[in-house]
Amino acid sequence: MMNNKILALCALTAIGGNIHISAQRDHRLDRDVVSVVNDEKTDASKVEQSFKDNAPKTPNDNGLPRFALVGKDGQFYIGIGAQFLGEGVFDWGDEMPSVLNFTPSSITPRVAGNGASTRFAWQSSSIYFNFLSMPESANRLGIFFKAKFTGGSNSFHVSHVYGKYRGLTVGYTNSSFTDGAAQPMTIDSEGPNGYPSLSLFTLYWQQQFGHGFSGALGIDAPSASLTVDATTENVSQRVPAIPLYLQYAWDNRGSHVRLSGLYRPLQYRDLKAEVNHTVSGAGIQLSGMAHIAGPLSMQYNAVYGSGISTYLQDDNGIGLDAVAVHNELGKMKAVRAMGLTAGLNYVFSPKVSANASYSHLTNWLPDDAAVEANTYRYGDYAAVNVLYAFNKFIAAGIEYDYGHRMSLSGTGLHTNRLQAQMSVTF
Repeated sequence: MMNNKILALCALTAIGGNIHISAQRDHRLDRDVVSVVNDEKTDASKVEQSFKDNAPKTPNDNGLPRFALVGKDGQFYIGIGAQFLGEGVFDWGDEMPSVLNFTPSSITPRVAGNGASTRFAWQSSSIYFNFLSMPESANRLGIFFKAKFTGGSNSFHVSHVYGKYRGLTVGYTNSSFTDGAAQPMTIDSEGPNGYPSLSLFTLYWQQQFGHGFSGALGIDAPSASLTVDATTENVSQRVPAIPLYLQYAWDNRGSHVRLSGLYRPLQYRDLKAEVNHTVSGAGIQLSGMAHIAGPLSMQYNAVYGSGISTYLQDDNGIGLDAVAVHNELGKMKAVRAMGLTAGLNYVFSPKVSANASYSHLTNWLPDDAAVEANTYRYGDYAAVNVLYAFNKFIAAGIEYDYGHRMSLSGTGLHTNRLQAQMSVTF
């Protein structure tokens, strides 16, 4: 234990000595960072706000180019941006496989002699394209594209590609069940484990109702992550999920509260009866962000449902939407899940900010679930960071992350991470 503390202190000292090249900034705090390069008469702040409205809302998913081209009479705005992120990570405790994503559900037992590690990565670096046509009219058309180097053999992986027109959004991006603006800021690229965040092909319609109210209704591409047994089988999914929400915003959209719902049918094959069945999944979510006092604000989220586990960060892709059961051969039951997340943000100055967040995720499996003893039951995630922006191109920071994993058998694992990023944004 003492050796681990010494290693952690040494890593902190090493990283702290180079803190001026550390971390990306929460883009929600960016102000006056976009420059119009071909038209001095254009209001750059108006272009910047248009780019923000067209980009993803999650805090560490930057889509704000630093330079813009403006068409004649302001008929279009074009921004092509890039962000280089060079990451240094020091882990101690049980093993966290990914150097990019701090995911408690993926923690594995430490191997003797490997209780700590130092790793580096650059694959979360990205390029993005932000385009708006007729930006000041009701017929505004927006297109956004972003790709990272997280594909196989460090190839490009598209994280967003979508279009927006008159309240309609269609393409590959976050589901409208994700309240990206209410997610706490973390240097960790994945973020809180119990937060609902899923990227897929989606279509949704957003409308402003006036007096601060807005809402959306959409469809998400059908998907399912199931745990089957010898009498059940995965089949292609047929019916899209249906997300919707109602939101009230105030403080010039700086604060909001949102109530969301999700209906999600899941199809599987009953091999015993040789027929397909559908398990109906559904969830409800309360989320938002609010100014508390002075430079202090908060973010919060609570989600509960059955058959919606894929939408939660920690549960994504690990077979917990629905599971086969022992007592009814050929049958599957939905897994109930709950995610709770809270975050605090304190802005010391236009250049310095700090964030703290905590998240918890619990899965309630059926008593007769046909799953392994090490199946993920619940987990915890905590992060605290300090960010410093030297200018609109370079920012700095450091973050500590803690993760805890409990299996169905009662075996607990935990790990720690100290991480930093070099960030250059254009």
